[in-house]
Amino acid sequence: MHSSLEARIAERALSYVVDSPTGTDPVIHLASPDELTGLFAEAVPFGFDEHESAHDDDSIVAAVDLVIKHSVHTSHPRFVNQNFAGPDPVSVVGDWLGAALNTTGATFEAAPVFTLMESAVLSKLGRIAGYVSGDTDDIPMLPPGLFCPGGSTATLYALQLARHRLRPDIRRTGATGERMTLFVSDSGHYSASKSAALLGIGTDAVIKVESDANGAIVSSALRSAVAASQDAGEVPFAIIATSGTTVTSAFDDLNALADIAEEFGIWLHVDGCYGGSALFSPTHRHLLDGVERSDSFVWNLHKMMGMTQQCTALLVREPELLAPCFALHADYLFQPDKLNAQYDSGDRTFQCARRIDVLKLWLAWKHYGDDGFAARIDHAASMAEHARGRIDASGGEFVGVVGNFTNVVFAWIPPGLRPLSLSPAEIDGLAPEVHDELHALAPKIKARMQAEGTAMVGFQPIEGLNTFRLLFMNPDVSTADVDAMLDVIATYGADATAAV
Repeated sequence: MHSSLEARIAERALSYVVDSPTGTDPVIHLASPDELTGLFAEAVPFGFDEHESAHDDDSIVAAVDLVIKHSVHTSHPRFVNQNFAGPDPVSVVGDWLGAALNTTGATFEAAPVFTLMESAVLSKLGRIAGYVSGDTDDIPMLPPGLFCPGGSTATLYALQLARHRLRPDIRRTGATGERMTLFVSDSGHYSASKSAALLGIGTDAVIKVESDANGAIVSSALRSAVAASQDAGEVPFAIIATSGTTVTSAFDDLNALADIAEEFGIWLHVDGCYGGSALFSPTHRHLLDGVERSDSFVWNLHKMMGMTQQCTALLVREPELLAPCFALHADYLFQPDKLNAQYDSGDRTFQCARRIDVLKLWLAWKHYGDDGFAARIDHAASMAEHARGRIDASGGEFVGVVGNFTNVVFAWIPPGLRPLSLSPAEIDGLAPEVHDELHALAPKIKARMQAEGTAMVGFQPIEGLNTFRLLFMNPDVSTADVDAMLDVIATYGADATAAV
């Protein structure tokens, strides 16, 4: 029987999942650190005494109510702040069930159901990405990849595989002293540099390659950079392509990059953390044409597909490379003579214990099917198109940045500066004081949105000017929500400009 405390907390959690805030409900009840500390002090304090006493159930439930009230409501349709959104309800309860069963995905004996489930999901993802040929329901003992704790870790693993294929003795002898280089666009994710630091090749080994106006890598510049590195006596070992950049959701030309990787004999890794889910949609999967030619591909299902964090798949075209790269054959865990040892996956990755990330995805996929997953992507893209249409028809009140997927980047322009484009020439031509006032508008508008709870919208500098970014992930976002967010930005912008 459940205790009263467990039942009361579970009731609140389930109520939040099935009836989360929407419409004019606040996206956040903003409180300062001091205010939050004071509120929790009246229920259960954040801090711990030297000897922490037990708190009664009512106090803990009161603290849970504060947690829910003052957290950011990522399920709200007007939360478009990050490249994730509120979790799918089926995913949430799947995560709860996985946590309740509390096992590790490292061995078949500890996770027989989840081992087979993981192989089935990875095989399906591999077929979608073109890594696995045919259309079969067979569950392989060696699936085309593994689940990882996030996209950055998956990229680290992929680069370790890339280096191992080229220099397999490094894992035993250590670095050879030669300079190994990897290549990514200047719009690519910073996990490339973090991985280089952890691999011991140094962040200077990451060569940032020019991207075009939309944020996609310039393939001719990449080829020149790889050739120059090789001519300098360095050892190019990996290219990281980006399918869906963080800011403008740009997609690199994967076929062009695969040609370069094949020409120079180096590993091609695709960072599809954000944009990989376009593969679910027959309308948008062309954005990743050529992904089947890559060597590895990271795919965050907790972004566009709404799985609870984390849910990251690393696909590997040659999964037989995983064990030589990572295995150490710990004989207390991976005994070859035990039942079903051939299904153990733990020695094919850096981790030992792994949380069960597959159950929520398997349940949601079985619930919605391929068509439901495709509809989610198509809806996000249609909301972005609606936003771009509003921006284009605004008569210069809003000015957008190039983009064609689910990110919409734009600025609100005060009446006295219209018309103004976001071209480098026009931005550079602004008087310094005008530039500074315009640059400060986005933070001011966002701060008011947070304070009033009307929306959560991100911003970042483009050409040295702060611009807004709407990231459409939530299938509950409507055109009315899009219009309301743009109207709020315009109203707050006008008020801020009038105050100046």
